[in-house]
Amino acid sequence: MKLLDTIKNNFARGLFSKAMKISGLPSEYIAWTIKQEQWIGVAIPLPKILEFSEHFANVRLYTENNVAISDKEYNLLILRCDDLSLRNEFATICYHFIEPGEDGQNRQLLINNPEEWWNKWKSLLGNRDSEKEAYSIIGELLALEHLLKNGINAKWQGAKGGTQDIQTDKCNYEVKSTTARYGYEVTINSIYQLGKKGTDLKLIFCRFEKAAIGMDINAVIKSLVSLGYSELLLEKAMEANGLEKGCTARSKKYRIIEMKSYNVDDNFPVITELSFKDDVIPKNIIRINYTVNLSGLPCENLLETEQNL
Repeated sequence: MKLLDTIKNNFARGLFSKAMKISGLPSEYIAWTIKQEQWIGVAIPLPKILEFSEHFANVRLYTENNVAISDKEYNLLILRCDDLSLRNEFATICYHFIEPGEDGQNRQLLINNPEEWWNKWKSLLGNRDSEKEAYSIIGELLALEHLLKNGINAKWQGAKGGTQDIQTDKCNYEVKSTTARYGYEVTINSIYQLGKKGTDLKLIFCRFEKAAIGMDINAVIKSLVSLGYSELLLEKAMEANGLEKGCTARSKKYRIIEMKSYNVDDNFPVITELSFKDDVIPKNIIRINYTVNLSGLPCENLLETEQNL
């Protein structure tokens, strides 16, 4: 029986919560199918513990360590699909995942660099990342770090998707980040994003550049935890943004070039309900996005403030 047919057959008749060995593979390139009530997948053993987790649409590639199969423990690299109706289509991808290739070259490349394998398939299937860019998250976390270092009790809204990114008792903060080398334009995604509800509001603008040596999400999380912020809350927020532990975006490094704070007051250009006749948004307007040019607006340079702490 062809390897692809074996995978399809295992998916069809395998027992729930049981790893089923895929026949037809050389013993040194063992692989299993896994069938759960909500998902199906295939797994290959790894020679060492690895933390890796990526996903898009209904497909995930991730590691699980110390998994018991037939009274033996393995570190596994698992490819899984959460849409059972795509079982046969997914089996084709599984075939390319477990097929060792000539002299095991395919398997060795996959074990050594699962990120490269993932990116190739993700590109082939036409995925466009919908999660926030890593630098956007870093910008929000750095703003949170700045407030905590200044003794301000602040909460990041990253997991809750609040109107503004950071809340404190007296002031809320919206954070905008860019990797553009020039310009101070920021996009406001709704009339509520810069709306004030009984508290002051500030906009923090961050400019980053990619760097071989710099900060990444993991480093900033570690710093926040050292300042007393809950690691559990941070990790929940990371998962909500598609950036769980092992996600390669969390180790992408950036250098911060600028970090400026703007008071969103009566002199700051915003669009709200008050911008319209009778303070009411015209009927049938369902979305308002607009761009603000921050050039020339009064601001505080937070990088200078950090240096003086």
